[in-house]
Amino acid sequence: DSPLALFTDASDYAVGSVLQQFEEDSWKPLAFFSKKLTNAQKGYSTYDRELLGIYLSIKQFKHILEGRQFTIYTDHKPLMFAFQQKNEKASPRQLRHLQYISEFSTDIRHIGGKENIVADSLSRIESISEIDYDKIADAQIENQDLNELRSKPSLHFKQYPLDSGKLLWCDISTTKIRPFIPQDFRMHIFQKFHSLAHPGVKSTVKQIASRFIWLNIRKDITQWAKSCIHCQKNKINRHTRAQIATYKEVDDRFSVIHIDIIGPFPTSEGKTYCLTCIDRFTCWIEVIPLANVTAETVAREFYDHWISRFGMPYRVITDQGSQFRSELFKNIGVICGFKVCTTTAYHPQCNGKIERIHRTLKAAIRAHNSIKWTQTLSTVLLGLRSALRGDTNYTIAQMVYGQPIRLPGEFFEKPKSILDTDTFAKELQKQMELLKPLDTRRHPSQKIFVHKDLHTCTHVFIRIDRVRKSLEPPYDGPFPVVKRHDKYFTVTIKGKDINISIDRLKPAYLLLTEVDVPHHKKLDTAPTLPNENLTAHQETEKQQSDLLDKDVQEKTTRSGRRVRFPARYKD
Repeated sequence: DSPLALFTDASDYAVGSVLQQFEEDSWKPLAFFSKKLTNAQKGYSTYDRELLGIYLSIKQFKHILEGRQFTIYTDHKPLMFAFQQKNEKASPRQLRHLQYISEFSTDIRHIGGKENIVADSLSRIESISEIDYDKIADAQIENQDLNELRSKPSLHFKQYPLDSGKLLWCDISTTKIRPFIPQDFRMHIFQKFHSLAHPGVKSTVKQIASRFIWLNIRKDITQWAKSCIHCQKNKINRHTRAQIATYKEVDDRFSVIHIDIIGPFPTSEGKTYCLTCIDRFTCWIEVIPLANVTAETVAREFYDHWISRFGMPYRVITDQGSQFRSELFKNIGVICGFKVCTTTAYHPQCNGKIERIHRTLKAAIRAHNSIKWTQTLSTVLLGLRSALRGDTNYTIAQMVYGQPIRLPGEFFEKPKSILDTDTFAKELQKQMELLKPLDTRRHPSQKIFVHKDLHTCTHVFIRIDRVRKSLEPPYDGPFPVVKRHDKYFTVTIKGKDINISIDRLKPAYLLLTEVDVPHHKKLDTAPTLPNENLTAHQETEKQQSDLLDKDVQEKTTRSGRRVRFPARYKD
């Protein structure tokens, strides 16, 4: 006659419940239930998964609950009103579940998640695996590795009987009894212990080697732990810091320019952004206020304020902004005859020529302490162009015009010699030919570190430099390497070849059977690293082609079109 209650819960991949009876001022458990969801059920909404958990739990405990009064507790509050809503609002599946539940009880109450710990834990059991010592004992019969270990004088093996009557060979030379594990069960043992908290290599070796024994156990565990995909994606040992490269100095003015967009700024005269352009040879800078950053606006302003004044450049270096990668901007480059070169993502050092001037520009605008920054922009640019540079001992204006420009407040003029137009043009041309920019100066403040295996590995992980979520892994991958360069790698991501800066990469250690697997799977083969195998890349390409032939089959429709259906539609 004691009160009964069914506590249920559901997660993204399983449902769980506990049937309890109230005795002596506390709930006492009677039975437990947990069930993994199918792929279709994993796509249910939270409401449907919680309702499914109640439905399956009642079906499981039907022989106990039938004809008894009991209460259903769930941590999903909307289920309290499930029997009060109109039938038209519920889906057919929800109606079937509610109809079955109503045959036993309609008393659904809410319970806080902190008070529903047992059902919550049962709903988070994704899989259950155990070590089958009977199969291990069968595999030990006539095992060559076992015979080799038994011949070593430092080890002492003894047979222990199991409940099934089979005999299990174990090593008793240490304080713990260590069963011998045959080849087919070693990866399972490793995953069972390593997947608990994904400890480091040394900790994993000590943890497993103290409980089990097989030939070369420490070497195998070291390679498996080093090849764990989850560890490599979530653990940060040391980021790659490559040597900063230098640009090849150009010999002509306005032949190579860098452009970028900064903002948004406080709105001033309808402008919120700025298009910045700088010449690599002379460092002449143009800052163009923009009302918006659409591809049409950026292309028009670039043509009106730079190309119309300084002519066509040979190359335009930009970041990966959508305005510069648009078809409109590329078509302008084709028509005008300049090449658009984009930098790698999340690596502003590639476009450092203009990124550095942004700091100086913003500091000068802030120093004016004016909200109307568009009114002070011209004055700031005048000061930047007339400032004496320490590396060349010339101003930017001198590099462009051949002489310094007059500034407000200059009352005295230098004596001028009267020259005709032709003589002046020739003398100016001679002076301009003598002007050459100096080599770029570097101020290294970081230690250089490039992993030695980065130049030989077949796959790499890519660091996520955007703003990540709280529990998002810092690395993504692994991705196959297509081509290597000094400062960037060409990597295949979702079928596309993308250039990634070497500073965002780290080598991926994979087992040969994992080379084509994007996620970690169970492996039953001996460990070998692909970057230690000379034919790993060839084997990778072969496995990729086999997977494509297997998963994607080409068919011809009745109209004669050749189509390919994904593997999930084959059934």
